[in-house]
Amino acid sequence: MPSPTLSLQAIAWTGTITALFGASAAVAQFDIKRVLAYSTVSQLGYMMLGLATGGVSVGIFHLIAHAFFKALLFLGAGSIIHGCHHQQDIRRMGGLRRRMPATFVAYMVGMLALCGFPLVFSGFWSKDAILHAASNWSVSRVPFYMATLAALLTAFYMTRQVCYVFAGKYRGEVTDSHAPHESPAAMTIPLVLLAAVTVVLGLFGTPMWPWFQSFLDGTSASVGFASMHEDGLLRIMAISSAIVLAGLALGWLVYRRHRDLDPIDQRSPVAFNALHSGFHVDSLYAATIVRAQATFATACMWMDKRLWGGAVAIVRLFVQMLVHINAATDASAINGGFDAGCATTSASGRTLALLQGGSLQRYVRIMAVALLAAVLLLLWSVR
Repeated sequence: MPSPTLSLQAIAWTGTITALFGASAAVAQFDIKRVLAYSTVSQLGYMMLGLATGGVSVGIFHLIAHAFFKALLFLGAGSIIHGCHHQQDIRRMGGLRRRMPATFVAYMVGMLALCGFPLVFSGFWSKDAILHAASNWSVSRVPFYMATLAALLTAFYMTRQVCYVFAGKYRGEVTDSHAPHESPAAMTIPLVLLAAVTVVLGLFGTPMWPWFQSFLDGTSASVGFASMHEDGLLRIMAISSAIVLAGLALGWLVYRRHRDLDPIDQRSPVAFNALHSGFHVDSLYAATIVRAQATFATACMWMDKRLWGGAVAIVRLFVQMLVHINAATDASAINGGFDAGCATTSASGRTLALLQGGSLQRYVRIMAVALLAAVLLLLWSVR
């Protein structure tokens, strides 16, 4: 059995690589939901890193915070797709901040929470706790540097998405029946509620009042600023804030002017295609795991049809043969003999029934005839 320390190290490294992989792949996606999907992969990596380096409270706090602001982002993406008449390509969007103001404000709250914008949003406090735990990990500081790079990429690709979707002019088809429009209240009200929770939730997990962490650890939380000066927390907060602001600024500088062709794609098509394909992980998965499963399924189907199906067919034929033999034996031998015996018994019964008609006169005549026959036989024998 692997030791708990080795298991935590494996979780930490796997989470770090996953966080960086998801953030890198999200940089080059054009489907609005694929950007958020790869972002979810990245944040799951953050959760695993926090769990391995900081404990349950660190990982679970980011899990809860991420649940709310990522739900906000996905519902916001659904509102955008609805308002753009089922369009999901961010290159065919643009200028939606004026056409969909409620969705824009709510989406910006979720976007800044995901990026970890300092002090205001829950994503800052939960991600900062992970970075702080990773910076104090005794095994290695490499996961901290990789997670910091993933945080920079997160701010960058979310700014890229916001620039494509909400800034500039609308690049899609505009007709009387296809003009982008704000979603109905049934879609925008949940966005507003999730946006409010995204902001308020951070208040329950700040270092000044770590109520959520204390709740999970089974301790009591107290309000104070003493913890802000422990283990370089302020330094990590400053680094995290600088990284997020740098990612936002870099994304704005690169994508403030929209193009149908991505600027990174123009500069380095090979690297962009690698990011767009998710480093070909999906292709590798399809070529290995999926193909192996398909081959195994085909083999199972062949065995089911030919081997097991053939064996079942042989047993079926054997049972059917026994059934026919049993039916023939039953019909010819058993039923024939029984029917013949029944017929003989019935005939004997009918014959005997003639002697027992129930008429007294007949009985007297028979007795008289029998007596006469006996007298005649006696006389004949005497003579």
